[in-house]
Amino acid sequence: MRNEFYNAIRRHIEANAKRTGYGGSLIAYQVGEDEIYDASLVSLRAYRTRIHSDVVRLACGVSFAHEPLPQKLVLLPSLNAIVQLQKKYEVSNA
Repeated sequence: MRNEFYNAIRRHIEANAKRTGYGGSLIAYQVGEDEIYDASLVSLRAYRTRIHSDVVRLACGVSFAHEPLPQKLVLLPSLNAIVQLQKKYEVSNA
């Protein structure tokens, strides 16, 4: 189920890429220099929790935890979109 969840996150980002900003389902986030080796720090700053670091890596196009994140503007799904997709695909945070 987790792979289906990740595929749904990718599809969500691609489908809503033009609708960012206030009221949109994506967040435009600039990855900082201090965050390139810590996806959980991006998760903490964007979502106020470190548990969505896998979603951050996915949105940045990075496969593994040891790979550096690109220092650029990335589109992250909103927390509401993540929770809805987790419920749909029955994915737990643990």
